[in-house]
Amino acid sequence: MLTTAKIDATPAPQSGKRKLFDSDGLFLLISSNGKRGWRYKFRFGGRESLLSFGPYPDVPIEVAREQARAAREQLKRGENPAALKRKEREAKLEHEARTFGRVGAEYLAHDDTKARKTQETHTRQYQHLKKIHNRPLESITTQELVQLCRVLEAQGKRETAHRVASFADRVFRFAAQSGYTSHNPARDMRGALKPVAVKSRAGITTPESFGAMMLLIDGDALNPFAHATVRCALRFIARVFVRPGELRMAEWSEFYDLNGETPEWRIPAHKMKMPRPHVVPLAPACVALLKAQRQVSGEGRYVFPNARSGSRPMSDGALGAALKTLFYDSSEHVPHGFRVTASTLLNEQGFDSALIELQLAHARKDQVAGVYDRSQRLPERRAMMIAWCDYIEELKKKHAPKR
Repeated sequence: MLTTAKIDATPAPQSGKRKLFDSDGLFLLISSNGKRGWRYKFRFGGRESLLSFGPYPDVPIEVAREQARAAREQLKRGENPAALKRKEREAKLEHEARTFGRVGAEYLAHDDTKARKTQETHTRQYQHLKKIHNRPLESITTQELVQLCRVLEAQGKRETAHRVASFADRVFRFAAQSGYTSHNPARDMRGALKPVAVKSRAGITTPESFGAMMLLIDGDALNPFAHATVRCALRFIARVFVRPGELRMAEWSEFYDLNGETPEWRIPAHKMKMPRPHVVPLAPACVALLKAQRQVSGEGRYVFPNARSGSRPMSDGALGAALKTLFYDSSEHVPHGFRVTASTLLNEQGFDSALIELQLAHARKDQVAGVYDRSQRLPERRAMMIAWCDYIEELKKKHAPKR
């Protein structure tokens, strides 16, 4: 049996290697360069093999003997200690290769049901965390994530900081679900970031003010200042109250039966905030606007093309700029505010709130019921949309200046 004193007293050979045997296949291999390492010799399946237990004195003799004992137990169970150690080493390397960057990219590729705009937003959130892309998941701490998000806070991007923290949490949950790790430092970030002040989109909510605004929008006030496409888009969005991004990206191929009894706009899932298709029943007033716009847009792809390049959609600031021309700033009414207006005034008129929410393409709070309830209620929604356009005309007449 070897002792520490005997090992330390044994010099390195002038050339070659020297072996100091302990017991049952365990020995210390001493090289001419002075390096000393533990080896364990065994036979498995009729073949002789060697295991390395690490360098001496980093691995003391007691530890080497314990590793040799464990290897002998594996042999008794019919297991190959070398194969088991190789698998353990490969598992460790694979574990270390599971970096936040690799798993985050896998999550982004897996998350293919989201709308394109949402996927682009998630990619930006992923890039905000690039400082930890090369770090193994297990090595990332809550404090590091908080510091990264607080950099965004300091830049005045408080809402972005919260969204980035939420993205990190989703990546770690995806990693846990995939069997990569149970570690989730993002889970403990609650309360670490400054709260975000929630602001609702500005929108007119009184019939009098809405009627006055529609008189301006449908009149000639914008003629000297806004392109015909922008004027038509503003009139159209007031009557269909879709999201501005959905309006801008509208294509002629999405409109059906404009000369029939059930005209409608079928918005594909990838253009919606919620990744599911949405149908907008069109009132006669909306069809008339579309036919007039066709004369302006020609045979191009987009219903509301960019004034400078018909191959691109209208710019995202065009509608807001037109409203400002009419002296409606962002604190009073914005393009998204037509949804606020329609929701408020339709509810006040007694329409079914569920019908209004369906037309607004809002997600149901009861997610389970939302999965099973596929009803579009199109006949009721069509009647409501026609009534909404008629209501706009009534308000315009009611609030038109007296002659």
